[in-house]
Amino acid sequence: MRLNYLLLLLVSFTSFSQNTTISITIDSILSNDPNPKEREFTINYHIENLSDNAISFILNTNSVRPNATSSMSYFPAYRLFQGNEIINAVSFLNCKSDIEWRQKRKKDSELKLGQPKKDAKKNVQNLTAELKLQTSQTILTSIIKLNPKEIKNFSTILIWDKNRYSQYFDSEYYLGEREIHYLDFNLNLMKEELKEKVTPEVFKTIMEDKTIIKGWIQSNKMEIYFKE
Repeated sequence: MRLNYLLLLLVSFTSFSQNTTISITIDSILSNDPNPKEREFTINYHIENLSDNAISFILNTNSVRPNATSSMSYFPAYRLFQGNEIINAVSFLNCKSDIEWRQKRKKDSELKLGQPKKDAKKNVQNLTAELKLQTSQTILTSIIKLNPKEIKNFSTILIWDKNRYSQYFDSEYYLGEREIHYLDFNLNLMKEELKEKVTPEVFKTIMEDKTIIKGWIQSNKMEIYFKE
């Protein structure tokens, strides 16, 4: 399983060259402890069209995913650093919008699958078809358009449950209280690679839009506080 993940990650990084027509910049990371067991990080960032042409790209800014699991994702991805070392754990930070979405999806799935057993196969097939339609619609609404030199601002909230230990595959990580930590973002902008995620009609729409760009974009690093 780990070998397959590493191969997928390698393909992702080698298939996309850095795109210099746009940039992503983290502007600030603000922290707040809503209760003794959680810390919320509000991350403000912007994306800028550096070119003299109108461009568009597919990016769902409703969430931010850990870099370790987002090689073929159309969401912004974050990398967490302890000093100069990348922490490839996926459980330290969770996007607030993802937590809410998973709770709703679990409830909806339980309601739809809670039918007589003879209907179970049909329900699974219906859910699969519905998911593809939902993904297609989400991707269509995730097409961001930028005029020449235009800047758009975004914000997301990551939640830390104040757990300092995590294990991911065979690697163990610990967030040191006295260490300095950083966070950055990267974008993996895709087009043809989304074919299996969407309906044929939506894929045709994407491919016919010549303003949609591809490529890989890296942000600046900014300090994020895990100290008590």
